[in-house]
Amino acid sequence: MLLSVRLMMLVGAMLGNFVTAQATTVVPPEFTELVNGSDYVVRAKVLSLTYETRVQEGQTLIFTRIEFETIEVIAGAPPSPLVLTMLGGKFGDTEMTVAGAPQFRVGEEDILFVEGNGRNFHPLYAVMHGRYPVQREPDTNREYITRSNGVPLADVAEVVLPMAEGPMAAMLRQRQSPATALTPEEFVTQIKQTRAGESTSNAK
Repeated sequence: MLLSVRLMMLVGAMLGNFVTAQATTVVPPEFTELVNGSDYVVRAKVLSLTYETRVQEGQTLIFTRIEFETIEVIAGAPPSPLVLTMLGGKFGDTEMTVAGAPQFRVGEEDILFVEGNGRNFHPLYAVMHGRYPVQREPDTNREYITRSNGVPLADVAEVVLPMAEGPMAAMLRQRQSPATALTPEEFVTQIKQTRAGESTSNAK
C-alpha cells in the first residue's frame, strides 16, 4: 500500500506541531538565507536507515531515522552521532512519501543544511533545497556538487531557482555539464565565507 502525502495536506491533516500553516509550500531560499538559517552544515555519508511509526493527532505516521558519518563539519555544531529524523518511509507493507522530499540511500554522500531536526517534519532547510549530493565524473573521477534533483550546481546563485522535477530536471541534467559544476571544496569555501560574514555583522 502506497500513501503519498503532499505538503499542503500534511499541515492541516497530519503534522500537528511539526510545521506551521506558513509551511504549505517550499520557497527556494537565497544562498545567504540557506547558509545562515541552518543550525549546522555538514558533509556526511549515509550509514543506515531505520523506520518507525508514531501517532500524531490520531494519525499513524511513518518516520525515517538516518544515521550519517560526519566527514566534515562546515558550520555550526552538529550532534555526534549525527541522526536525522524525517517524515516518510516504509514500515511493513505501508509506504509514506512526502512529495518533493529527497530520498536517501546507504553510501550516498551529501552536503546537508540542517534546521529543526526533531522539531520539523523534515530536518533539511527548505526540504529539498537543503541537500547537495556529492557526485563524481566517471572519466576524470572529479568530485562535483549537484542540487537535490541531480542537476549540477555551477554557481551558488542557482540555489534560489525553483527545483525542477521530472522531464525538466532530466533536460537540465543533460544540458548542464558536470565539468562546470562547483567542487565540494569550492562550495564549502563559499558556505564558510558566507557564515563568517553573518558572524562578523552580528558581532558589531
